[in-house]
Amino acid sequence: IISKKFTKEEIYLINNHTNLTNPFLNNDDFIKATDLLISTINENKKICIIGDYDVDGCVSASLIVKLLKYLKASYFYYIPNRFIDGYGSSISLIKKIIIKNPDLVIMVDNGSSSNEAIDYLNKNKIKSIVIDHHEIYNPYPKANVLINPKKKSRYSEYNYFCSGVLTYFFIDLILKKKKLKLDFSKNLYLVLLSIVSDVMPIRKVNRHIANIVLRNINLEKIYFFKKIFDIKKIKKPLEIDDFGFLFGPILNSAGRLDDPNIIVELLTTNNNDKKDKIINKLILLN
Repeated sequence: IISKKFTKEEIYLINNHTNLTNPFLNNDDFIKATDLLISTINENKKICIIGDYDVDGCVSASLIVKLLKYLKASYFYYIPNRFIDGYGSSISLIKKIIIKNPDLVIMVDNGSSSNEAIDYLNKNKIKSIVIDHHEIYNPYPKANVLINPKKKSRYSEYNYFCSGVLTYFFIDLILKKKKLKLDFSKNLYLVLLSIVSDVMPIRKVNRHIANIVLRNINLEKIYFFKKIFDIKKIKKPLEIDDFGFLFGPILNSAGRLDDPNIIVELLTTNNNDKKDKIINKLILLN
């Protein structure tokens, strides 16, 4: 603990439980982004979510889909196909997306280098929010809101957050603004899956999230986890290492070899038959 320079807060959390505090409650970028999404929903306009084909990108997209489903908003999502679309929100992908006439495009786990694509959205009067954690260089893309702790900002201390963490706090702020009683913390296991799969440091807030998940959520009752253990005939207790060495690679297989949109479907559907089909396909792909 001393050699790794743990903070006093990290040391305290080893044996003590505290609530997870949203560090972005007064952050201008997060406030602008939540206001834009809320106004888009209130005006019954259409929202498009573009994720990335790895676990972090698919989890981030899934978290927003869960919120929009709950709010009965008009939305669709698209996770780029590695072989057809390449990486991220390219201008060719955006040209394909806007056929469906979105009013707002939310890019999660991508977008920090999508200058041309965002210029094209602006030209077509389509608003955009970027929630990303990848390296970013000037000139920044001209999105309506650009959330990235790696840009020059007052929240660069959180540059160890992946997109799943940033998206979770974005949604938390929306729930607070709309005074909704939805318990979104039950999705923190997905956030932890993002953290571990993206090989982010399990320190500070990330460590706090891990502690909450491992202490408060019965992971062995989560359908996806339980099904994988059953299929593979694993009898041991579920551990955090399983996030990185078992579940993460299985989910990533769709992005490596097939259509990653099935990951968002798996993580957001309530239909167990659909889940079973996707899980069996993922295991074969992996």
